[in-house]
This record gives sequence, C-alpha cells and structure tokens, in this order.
Amino acid sequence: MFSLQGRTALLTGGAGGLGRAVAAALAEQGASVAIADVRPDVADGLARELAQSHPDQAFAGLAMDVTDEASVVSGVAEATTSVGSPDIAVLLAGIGELQPIATMSFQQWRHMLAIHLDGTFLGIRHTVNPMIERGWGRVICFSSIASLQGVARQAHYAAGKGGIDGLVRSFSREVAGDGVTVNAIAPGYTESPLNEVAPPGRIEALTESVPAGRFGYPSEIGALAAYLASDEAAYLTGQIISPNGGFKYCHHLGD
Repeated sequence: MFSLQGRTALLTGGAGGLGRAVAAALAEQGASVAIADVRPDVADGLARELAQSHPDQAFAGLAMDVTDEASVVSGVAEATTSVGSPDIAVLLAGIGELQPIATMSFQQWRHMLAIHLDGTFLGIRHTVNPMIERGWGRVICFSSIASLQGVARQAHYAAGKGGIDGLVRSFSREVAGDGVTVNAIAPGYTESPLNEVAPPGRIEALTESVPAGRFGYPSEIGALAAYLASDEAAYLTGQIISPNGGFKYCHHLGD
C-alpha cells in the first residue's frame, strides 16, 4: 500500500529537518523528488544522498525563493526537466520567529506572510494545472498547531498558517472533481535542532503539555505525507491534519 512508484514530487523548503524526513519518506515509497530550497547546496546534497539509496529514481536539488514568483516558475521548470512534471507538490518552506505584536514591524509581518502564505499560493499556482490535465495530483501544504490553538509572540506565524488552512479548505473544493486532493499537515512540537537553543524551561514545559510524553519525530511527519500522496488517500481532501501527541494548551508558550 501507499506506493508512489512512477510519481514525481516537488518539495519546497526541502533542505530542513522536516524536509529531509518528507523527502526520504516519498523516496522510500518510490517517488522521484525535486528538492527546492533557498540553500540549493544543502538541497543538492540531500538529492545526492537519496540517489545513492534509490538508484532507479531521479532526484534533484535546486534553488527556489518561494516569495519570488519568477524563482518559483523557474524552479518548477527545472524540477520538471530534472525529475518530471510534479504529480505531488509538498509545500513546506517556512521560518519561525518570536516577536510580540506590540514591537513587531510591518516588515516582519509581511515577510512571515510572504514565505508561508504567498509561498504556498505560488507553489500551488505553478504546479496544479498539469495535475488537473492529467486527472491526478496531490497538494500537501504545511500548517501548524499554532494556527489551531494560537501561540503568544507568534501571531504573524499563526496568521500565515491560518491563511494556509483557509486556502486548503477552499481550493480543495475547486479541484476535487479533477482527481487532485489538497490537504495540510499541521504538526505539533517536533524534534528539531532548533530546540537546542530554546529558552531555559521551555522544552520541558512543552513536553509536559503533550500527553504522549514526547515531541514528534520528523519521520512520523514524513510517513503522513507519503500517505497523503498515495492513491489510498484519494477520498481525503480539504483536511487539516495535526499530528501532535494530544497537545493541550501550555501557558509557557511565548515566554
């Protein structure tokens, strides 16, 4: 089940920890993958690693700034040349930042929305038409538990992710009859190198707020993405799925 043999995927923001896990999961199920990132050298390194493990599939690392439409267009064209026209678009590019609204600049606000919301729109806009023409496609966006519960000092991040939620629910209805599904993964707290620089006590407080007793593993997010990309997920669309270990609100958030 969940075979992606013969499928091609474009993964934006693919050079990070979650991106690596998603790329590996898609490759393991048989997909060829183009990994796009603002760090093309890291993306290319990951593509080379995957090519060694999966010699019968195609992989490519390429440069893409998801806030720049010309960069997205050229990146999709390069992905198409390298691995084939994407059947699967995984739109993962994003950043995080703690900043109270009271001191947040408009530039910070706009930059956050440009990466998350504009970047997701552009990724969809420039990959979905060939999917519609073929009558098969998978659009997998990345939201966050921040949009579902709110996080202090991350209003701009949560707003961007909330916009993605609305985009997914609405756009899924436009293409449901065309064989294209549109869903979002909204992870809770996940193991990441960034956790090592968290303020004292923050990780402990967050972990105590997860009934599962731990943060999620990137591989668990990758496995969900592989399922959403598969034929077996054809009836699942317009959903915001949050793997979060039963996370409940934590007053420590934002401290």
